Amino acid sequence: MQSIPKQPGVLGIDVGTSGMKMAFYDFEGNEILSTREEYPTYYPYPGWIEQSPEDWWNAVIHGLDTFWKRNLNPQQIVAIGLSGQMENCLLLDQSGNPLHRVLLYSDSRATGEADLISRRIGKKRIQQIFGNRIDHATTVAKLLWIKRHHPEWYHLAKTMVSGAKDFIIFRFTNQYVTDPTNASTTGSMNILSRQWEKAIIEDIGLSSSLFPPIVPATEQVGVVSQDASMQTGITAGCPVFCGLGDAGASQLGSGVVGSDRSHCYLGTTGWVATVKSEYSIPQSEGLFVLSGPDLYQYLYIAPLLNAGRAYDWILRVIIGEKKRKYHEMEHLLSTIPYGSNGLFFLPYLVGERCPYRDSNATGVFFGLTDQTTDLDMIRATLEGVAFGVRQALEITMDPTKIKEMVVTGGGSQSKVWSQIIADVCGCKVTVPTGSSVGPCFGAALCALVGMKIKRGFSDIEPLWTQGRQFYPHEKNREIYKNLFQFYAKLYPTLKPLFKKKKIGDSR
Repeated sequence: MQSIPKQPGVLGIDVGTSGMKMAFYDFEGNEILSTREEYPTYYPYPGWIEQSPEDWWNAVIHGLDTFWKRNLNPQQIVAIGLSGQMENCLLLDQSGNPLHRVLLYSDSRATGEADLISRRIGKKRIQQIFGNRIDHATTVAKLLWIKRHHPEWYHLAKTMVSGAKDFIIFRFTNQYVTDPTNASTTGSMNILSRQWEKAIIEDIGLSSSLFPPIVPATEQVGVVSQDASMQTGITAGCPVFCGLGDAGASQLGSGVVGSDRSHCYLGTTGWVATVKSEYSIPQSEGLFVLSGPDLYQYLYIAPLLNAGRAYDWILRVIIGEKKRKYHEMEHLLSTIPYGSNGLFFLPYLVGERCPYRDSNATGVFFGLTDQTTDLDMIRATLEGVAFGVRQALEITMDPTKIKEMVVTGGGSQSKVWSQIIADVCGCKVTVPTGSSVGPCFGAALCALVGMKIKRGFSDIEPLWTQGRQFYPHEKNREIYKNLFQFYAKLYPTLKPLFKKKKIGDSR
């Protein structure tokens, strides 16, 4: 049995897309324990993507049970910070019970509602007030869809949940709250005042009373209730801090605080993010602006719907049930030449949001021959995502000024993929120790700052171990520079065909 240090610490919980990650840290930010619990995603109709909030809560219970079995004492947890996926939509009734499954951020059923809201408010006004466009993924569009298609849920609702971690906060504390980073994705919060635009919410036919209070990431929102203690084993009365959405938590966990560094997250989905101290209206339709954890901080984020999702998909298709050891797959992929023997892959398996907003786009292999191998296809998939990361980087900042890209998330564990990103983006890539649970660390840091154990988020860099570093190889960088120019022409060439394919599907 693993020996666990007996000093106190904080718990960071991240309710992600494919599973819940949990980590326990000491007061210096050292990871003591971590675990992961998976849960299913449901696809009842094309474009509908859902999860059960009860699965989220059960994952937290199971994860904590794993910690207890590994000899962590519940009294060692002196605070909890949370993070999780954003831009969801879930309604809870008067007793806090879910009225339906969660509509995830990648759910595309609310396209008509998004168009209606945009016409009602005006695209320019939306951009000025909210900082982001409203599309099918935006929470407010999904909420309007629910009101129009399931009024029985809407009229029974007491509150709306957009961030997955906010549901877990409610289960721990019986308090309804959200944070500015989460609220930035709803299409309802003023990006400058960090307050709900209640007049606009009411104008589009929704009740502003459904929107929970917006509180800072470091604010204590309650304590673990007696009932939650009985279910989880955590000591009743343990302080719970608001935390923030996964993009903000990942940024904190990555240690990226300056404008000359960028953060790339490779989970099921992904993003490339840069931190700025001033707000300006984004010029690219694929760029998101979110309120950061500090008052005068904005996160410029280029979201990718297809990151680890693409890698998981190609492994499932090519390998199926045959299991290969991770290090063996890494070695095999490293033997494939740069450029995957002329094979390109557009990774738009569920449409895309950046650099193009196109729900009609699909995945495409270009350059298949009778000499193409399964390993060519797998490596081309990794390169395709890396090219998407390069496009996202160009949207968030001048790529010639970047000194370092910090890569976190499950995909960062692949040395081959990390080196590809370094070569494609032409910059140093750092994969911090414990990078697969980076959002957990960001969530835990909110608790450490909230308890005044740490003075502020400026303390983050000394806490974060550098880990592995990858430098671009000049020869490979030149090869990828030419390949990227070709890759960048594929989507514009195929865009009309994606639209025609969608029209054909609807007949």
